[in-house]
Amino acid sequence: MSRSNKPALIGAGPLAGLCAFVTWGIAGAYFHAVGFADAMEILSHRVLWSALLTLILIFALGRKKALMDLLRSARTMGLLFITSLLIAGNWLIYIWSVNHGHALEASLGYYIMPLIMLILGRIFLNEQLNRTQIISVVIVTAGVLNLLVFFGTLPWIALSLAFLFGFYGLLRKLIPADPIAGLFVECLTLLPLALIYLGWLDSKGEMAFLHTGTGHDALLIGLGAMTTFPLVMFAFAARNMKFGALGLMQYVNPTMQLFVAVLLFGEPFTQAHLITYIFVWCGLALFTWDNLRTARLSRANS
Repeated sequence: MSRSNKPALIGAGPLAGLCAFVTWGIAGAYFHAVGFADAMEILSHRVLWSALLTLILIFALGRKKALMDLLRSARTMGLLFITSLLIAGNWLIYIWSVNHGHALEASLGYYIMPLIMLILGRIFLNEQLNRTQIISVVIVTAGVLNLLVFFGTLPWIALSLAFLFGFYGLLRKLIPADPIAGLFVECLTLLPLALIYLGWLDSKGEMAFLHTGTGHDALLIGLGAMTTFPLVMFAFAARNMKFGALGLMQYVNPTMQLFVAVLLFGEPFTQAHLITYIFVWCGLALFTWDNLRTARLSRANS
């Protein structure tokens, strides 16, 4: 068999998705490190430096035509305006939760999110799940419900993160946009508000940037790379793999968030949390087994 006919171990779409979710999984540690600034300033720096970085990438990678195509389409620009609001809301809530002792609840939100993505994929994209996959989703849902009961109150952080990013992922899959050019337009849309806020904060003498040391400045500038890399990878994956499969792969992210919250931040991990994660990983193991079995049968019949 020639090299070109050998099946790839993992496609470009799934690989990009995995890179995105691993980066997001450890991002909480980075946002905690920039906790010397308030959540809105951190968000504003994410927008500012991401806009600059994506603009550089557009010219460096020859994506100017892709950007111009976006700017000429009123429909695409309108959808990207909506996605910019969705992702900004998700960013702000996550930044606040990590720096206010709610990293575990944020992790719960990212466990709920794939269920939201599966539902959205079924409603809007007509993606189907077989019986085994449905059972796996039910098992995961039982685990999530166990933790919801444990909280005793509505976990607004978790639910907000799940719904905001679920709809963001759906719209980015539907938008015919180059990932880098699309992210630049999203950041460009938010940039005026970010600059206004930073100017207002500086006028009050409360801005951390340029006032707390070069090390802190470098961390804030680094938010551009921390933001741009996983979102570009996610946008690519969303357009090159099934939406439901992308949703289940997302469990890599909250699992890593869990370890960061417990081992690095010292948040308590209760028996209820343990039960939930056992359910989640059993469901994922069943789903993965079914995918591998289906792929093996498909190769055997080809």
